[in-house]
Amino acid sequence: MSRKAIIVAAMLSASTVPADAAARIYCAASDQAVKMSIESGFAARDGKRLVHFRGMADIVGDEVPAVFDNLKLTAAMLKQAWMDGDELRLQVYTDTRDARPFQTFELSITTKSVAKDRDRFDGRYVLTISNADKRKKAPHEVILSHEAPIFCEIK
Repeated sequence: MSRKAIIVAAMLSASTVPADAAARIYCAASDQAVKMSIESGFAARDGKRLVHFRGMADIVGDEVPAVFDNLKLTAAMLKQAWMDGDELRLQVYTDTRDARPFQTFELSITTKSVAKDRDRFDGRYVLTISNADKRKKAPHEVILSHEAPIFCEIK
């Protein structure tokens, strides 16, 4: 196990021991539909919480709402972050709130560490963009549903 992976594992498992330094996570994907990059750091205080979460998602397609064409990802959009041993998962969500039609952006990232390099995580992302009449909770019209490879690294 690499030194970085040991440090990150110790930071994640230690609930009362403050971490001396924060490690960073970087994720990227590029294919015919999406180009994205995400980065975040672990909180120096507890070593568990992700801080300074940010990223960009450029989505190609005529059917994609303009609001999601070139989307800046922010910490407010990060709904779940989970790292346990050799797994890293992120859930990002945003919507158009009061606009009509009501539109949603959901990004799920699921990765596992690579045996040869414990600081690298390979996996898949699923991106779903939907429309709905604001007055109805369901059904949502799926505008884009896309799944492709992604990688993440601890730096």
